[in-house]
Amino acid sequence: MRWGAEAVSFEGLKPGLAYWHDAAPPLGTGASVAYAEVGRSWVAVGRPVAPPGAEAEAIEAFRRAGRTAGRRVACFCAEAVPPGWEGLPIGEQPWFTPEGWRAAKAAHPRLREQLRQARKKGVVVRVPAAEELAPGAPLRAQVEAMAQSWVAAHHLEPLGFVVALAPFDDAPAHRYLVAERGGEPVAFLSAIPIPAVGGWFIEDVFRSASRPNGTQYAIFDAFMEGLDDAAAPVTLGLAPLSGPLPSWLRAARALTRPLYDFQGLRTFKSRLHPSSWQQVYLAHPPGQRLRALWGALSAFAGGSLVGFALRSLIRHPSGPPYALFAPLVPWTLLLAVLALAGAAPLLGFATAALWVWVGFDAALATVMYRAARRPSVPRLGLALGLAVVDATCSIRHLVEVGLGSTLGAVSLRSLATAAPTLGSVALLAAFVVAYRHGRERRRGVDIPGAGG
Repeated sequence: MRWGAEAVSFEGLKPGLAYWHDAAPPLGTGASVAYAEVGRSWVAVGRPVAPPGAEAEAIEAFRRAGRTAGRRVACFCAEAVPPGWEGLPIGEQPWFTPEGWRAAKAAHPRLREQLRQARKKGVVVRVPAAEELAPGAPLRAQVEAMAQSWVAAHHLEPLGFVVALAPFDDAPAHRYLVAERGGEPVAFLSAIPIPAVGGWFIEDVFRSASRPNGTQYAIFDAFMEGLDDAAAPVTLGLAPLSGPLPSWLRAARALTRPLYDFQGLRTFKSRLHPSSWQQVYLAHPPGQRLRALWGALSAFAGGSLVGFALRSLIRHPSGPPYALFAPLVPWTLLLAVLALAGAAPLLGFATAALWVWVGFDAALATVMYRAARRPSVPRLGLALGLAVVDATCSIRHLVEVGLGSTLGAVSLRSLATAAPTLGSVALLAAFVVAYRHGRERRRGVDIPGAGG
């Protein structure tokens, strides 16, 4: 691990990973690779941890080992593309130094104001003693509760691989800080070393829903000011799908925004005014881009990517409105095309009536999008109400006009009735979950809810 020069090098010690070790010199490079095995892929945590000057040889040895085992290999979060390989840009990571952070504070009044707000609210940051974070200790339990609340605040299922929550594994190598207000923890920071460069990767910052303004800035400031080396590199890790990206990844970022605000994460990190941003890649052998991407996504999903997507849509309040919004857009466009083409009778409507439904569905799509982005009880209630109106009117219309006599008419009329009916049931379930989270919050349980 002493050769680990990439931000994610230490992440290779997370539980659940497999390891490949090259033979010691002169038979090999002595390199090692932590990787997740999913399907026919080995997805490595960054590039191989290898002695200086042996990186290229190590990556090819890892590739040969994968080929021998019948596996394709890829390196996720690689900070450079190995010679002879290809790299898919997947985002950027910010870099700081204590010296640069002090200069940023001096140059940007907003940073100083955030820190002043935290002090004004009585936020105090300290280094917890080791026994305070031992299993069963009160502070440990409070931090774990904050971590679970953080998971509950997201619209996706918990992720694995390099973002699996394991802040207390190999605790002696970590640096921990806790921010408290009135003796109660409101934020917790966990950082891991980047051994070869003497730097740090702040891998986790858990925050209480009741944290005062400026708490995140205060705990970051305390970490930076606590470093002895003014030039020590520090990163907050990958801001996924940010920076220069292929057009299809930019489209994916826009389409999945209701489920995860990638741009919002990048914006938050940029508010700390890093000294630089570094492009990060999914590195893979030539011609294996899509397979490498599927393998990496499956590693984060913990296996089946389809199962992960279904769980995210079913278990989280943002899932049903997003699942309805996505097909509602092309459906509304299809209705508009049918109206323009004079084919409204396929659905049993006059042209003017079909245009009314085009307008209704466009408004419904907007409501679904907003409910998916922030699935609060009022927004989900509005979405549910409109979906029930849609389902009721569609069922009544189908009873009046029938299924029709052609395959096209039967298909369109059946879909127009079934979709809002099933959607209403799904939205009701999402509304109940959001309501339960809101009630627990009012009772003082720190569960921010799916809307964050």
